[in-house]
Amino acid sequence: MEGIALKNAVCAPLILLILLLAAPGAAAQGGECNAIPWGEPLSAVELIEFSHVGDGVHYYRVTKVEACGLSKIEDTRVTYGFKNNRLYTTIVEIDKARDVGDVIALLMDEYGLPDHKKHGGWDIYQWDNDTLRIKLKSQYTTDRIKIGMYYKPLMDRE
Repeated sequence: MEGIALKNAVCAPLILLILLLAAPGAAAQGGECNAIPWGEPLSAVELIEFSHVGDGVHYYRVTKVEACGLSKIEDTRVTYGFKNNRLYTTIVEIDKARDVGDVIALLMDEYGLPDHKKHGGWDIYQWDNDTLRIKLKSQYTTDRIKIGMYYKPLMDRE
């Protein structure tokens, strides 16, 4: 039973990235998304442009988002964050989602029911497992969505 739990903990973040993100190495002909594994060094990532530094995390915008996963149905902006030169976070922003419910349902299908609260005009959904924290903020009045995925082994201990 522990083997199954470990397999799910390791595979789930990769599956989510494949479903949601258009990784820089996506194969255009086959329509496949090749996710960058969590913790990979900055040197393993291509087609990114430095954006800024915040709280010790170096952020890079993805300069070419391939049409796969969520990016097939929504216009997305993807930013990777590197902590100690390792992939720590992926931020996906959607300015005007066609269907907010579909985006939330995609995460619920993969991770189950999230914790949910409302704050400052935003609905905030959060999922946690052993290796990943996912936070989706949705502003229903504007259909804006921001999804943050954080690799827990690189998180500062609270």
